[in-house]
Amino acid sequence: MKTFVRRLGVIPVLMLSIGLFLLGVLAIDRIVNTMWLFDTSRVELARAVVLQRADSATLLAAANREVLFAFLASAIVAVTGLAMVPMYYVNKRFNPPGFRDQPPVFLSVLRQSMFVGFWAAFCLWLQMNRTFGIAVAVLAAIVLVLFELVLQLRERATAVTEQTTAQPRTRP
Repeated sequence: MKTFVRRLGVIPVLMLSIGLFLLGVLAIDRIVNTMWLFDTSRVELARAVVLQRADSATLLAAANREVLFAFLASAIVAVTGLAMVPMYYVNKRFNPPGFRDQPPVFLSVLRQSMFVGFWAAFCLWLQMNRTFGIAVAVLAAIVLVLFELVLQLRERATAVTEQTTAQPRTRP
């Protein structure tokens, strides 16, 4: 089974990433084209937007939260699908020297892709609030990268611990 997976290479990750991307894009299309973000009884809000008197806080306070969360979740799914193949190759490139011929661990690739999706959704939410800035986006990216590094260190420490406990001890 391992040789079969090794022969497939990036194909399963590519198919899953295409599926996630299409699912996210179709969900975004459905949300944008068929759901109302604002209550239709808020005519004064529509007038304030046209007259450029409404600020972003007022607009987001009047927004339908379920539609907003569905939009952000769809963006997470779409960006996760986009990021899976690059994360696969980054993990393949930075595998330890003894494991370069093996495919990377799928759950690590999925987790890292989801981090990219969460970062993109966070940046979208900041842009909706009109508080998006390069410094905030870079800081959020650094926090997610550091969190991933801690998870990678934990996985490697667990693997080393399991390897040392599996070996029988001999007395000198």
